[in-house]
Amino acid sequence: MTEVWAEELGKLIHSTHAPIWNASIGDRIEKEDFDFVQSFKKSLYHSKENQNYLDKNGAIQFLRKNQFHSSFFRTQLEGLSPDDDYASIPFTTREDLQTKITEIIPSDMDLTRMVVNPTSGTTGLPILAPNHPRAVGCYVPLIEWTVERYGVVPKHNPKSTFAIQLCYQEKTIVYATNHSLAGGAKFAKINLHPLAWKNPNDIEKFIKECSPQILTGDPYALEMAMKMGLDYKPEVIHSTALELTTSLRERLKKHFQCPVINFYSLNETGPIAYACQANPDWMHILPHDIYVEIVSNETGEVESTGNVGEIVVTGGRNPYLPLLRYKTGDRGELHYGVCTCGDHFPRLRLLSGRKPVYFTKPNEETVNPIDVARILRRNPHIYQFQVEQFTKRNFICRVSASSEFSELTYISGTSGSTTQGNTLQIQLQLELESLFGFGSEVQIDTKFQLDGKKQIAFINSYLERSEKTQ
Repeated sequence: MTEVWAEELGKLIHSTHAPIWNASIGDRIEKEDFDFVQSFKKSLYHSKENQNYLDKNGAIQFLRKNQFHSSFFRTQLEGLSPDDDYASIPFTTREDLQTKITEIIPSDMDLTRMVVNPTSGTTGLPILAPNHPRAVGCYVPLIEWTVERYGVVPKHNPKSTFAIQLCYQEKTIVYATNHSLAGGAKFAKINLHPLAWKNPNDIEKFIKECSPQILTGDPYALEMAMKMGLDYKPEVIHSTALELTTSLRERLKKHFQCPVINFYSLNETGPIAYACQANPDWMHILPHDIYVEIVSNETGEVESTGNVGEIVVTGGRNPYLPLLRYKTGDRGELHYGVCTCGDHFPRLRLLSGRKPVYFTKPNEETVNPIDVARILRRNPHIYQFQVEQFTKRNFICRVSASSEFSELTYISGTSGSTTQGNTLQIQLQLELESLFGFGSEVQIDTKFQLDGKKQIAFINSYLERSEKTQ
């Protein structure tokens, strides 16, 4: 970090309107990483300009490159010819990432640079996805390419704030840093929750003071910013992590008076697609180094153009997690051909992305499911979970858990009486009821039915019923 970078970052961090910072984070980019990302950027822009996206032949080359470095690849390809038997190569699943990650990581990789980022746990089955600073750094040119498509010119200057990421959670990390891959331009992650500020009135003042080119966040946080009446006009809004509905996209566009880009990205895969300018209900495959297939949920066979199936990804640039026909759990359809927007990479239409779900307290305050996931993920007895709100004050937490958690025992009461229960379940119940607020009631169900498919972790059937009757 140069002296000028540090000075400009210090001004942001020590602003009288700043949030309560609770973390210090850098990009960990070294000289070799910087050169790698610059080379990736050059290839990306060249591929986009010449419409050279990764096809099956490119995916086969990727498989051959990793076949002799990853024991998982060798096992999956055993007895098969990538050229002749590509469609017969077994899929990689989320369970594989949980149980076989040491086999997937190439055996000759230096592990000292590894960064481990857990998934958000929106499926109730969080994954510790290994990553490398250079692969994370490639997000910068990928994001910059998308915003340039919408007329934004990124400012590589330490006096500029490129982006502020918005969150709305009771607890999350809050930090500011410089991007060494963007000329020292600043980036901050802030929490819109009132508890994250010395004075909640400082939220808008801080954002205006920073004057970020981009506001980014999931649809839940962006909707909360709009409902709070945030009066700031960024050059563009970047929505990611969850499904952005057409109605919310149009409301955000009207409120913030700027373009809204929907961004499809998974922690395991990195960025996959971004919203088409000509028809934002469709997306274009973004990177030039991933191969996307649509496969039938019933037969596992590759679907022809225009048919709906599960999205499968091969390739990528994460040296710790090369992807071999990875099943994302999301559904969509894929189209090839020219597009009036000028980007002729394949078009993807998501049919069942991760819709934003939130819970409501009895007093009608909202609760972010990420706060619920935080409680459940740190409990060593919980393997998978699903939480549903079915009335204004009633919730059920379904779990697959350890025998210690699931078994009922006799608990002694203060008056000498005994009752059947489980202290671990009672502790979790009380913790969740504290989060959901006074008057809430949480039932613990230890008979969570697992069928091997991607589970929906959060359901608000109470809100769904309320919306249907309006």
